[in-house]
Amino acid sequence: MEPDHPGELLMPSGTGILAFHLQGRYHVSALAFFDGELPKNYLIGQQTVSYRLWVEEDTDIFGIALHPTSAWKMTGVPSYQLTNSPTDPYTLFPTKYHPFLKAIEESENFEQRCKSGNTLLEFFQAEHSPQKTLVDYALDLIFEKKGCLSTRNLCKELHVSERHLQHLFRQQIGVSPLQYARITRFNAIFVEFTRTEAPRDLGFLTSFYNYYDASHFFKDFKAYSGEAPSQFHLEKFSLLKELVEKDPYLTQVQHLKSR
Repeated sequence: MEPDHPGELLMPSGTGILAFHLQGRYHVSALAFFDGELPKNYLIGQQTVSYRLWVEEDTDIFGIALHPTSAWKMTGVPSYQLTNSPTDPYTLFPTKYHPFLKAIEESENFEQRCKSGNTLLEFFQAEHSPQKTLVDYALDLIFEKKGCLSTRNLCKELHVSERHLQHLFRQQIGVSPLQYARITRFNAIFVEFTRTEAPRDLGFLTSFYNYYDASHFFKDFKAYSGEAPSQFHLEKFSLLKELVEKDPYLTQVQHLKSR
């Protein structure tokens, strides 16, 4: 990537990410939480802001998107410690997982890495299935409503106090129910936004996704994308364009199994 390139834009996806640099390193600029070279291997929880990637031509990375509660279930580490914090997975995962992590690192090609990654996830699922938590059920409701659900109504559906749900989300996901619902809602509206030919009906999108007004939507859009809707052009970001157009990674988390 050229030195004066603004970097590839990525946004909060609602997933945790387990990643392995097989060659070279990604460089990230997200001034709110990280600025510099990523660790060789890392696990990161929720990302709450957009960020930019600078990728060297010879960089090779393999990543696994995790269901929001999976990092907590796998490591036992409170998820708020992983929010916006890329950390060496070998310091987080119990030793019983280390052979699986090593197998991913040492795989010779993409197909083998996928197979090793699936083996890791199958081992995890065998230990935890079908142990859904209250937070997993809350996530099902958030995904069903595309994030258009208040914490109060969420608690009413689950018959739980707001204080208790806030505590569980912080432990198991790393952000509040309100923050996670906002990320989910933005993911949904962003996919709609990028699939709609200009001129886009921002008034309709604002209303459909239960924003109070256009300024509220603009504030969220800039917070999560780094640009105002009128300034955003997907064509500038080849990686994001590929991820959104084929099978939007921003919404894939909703189809991951709650384990």
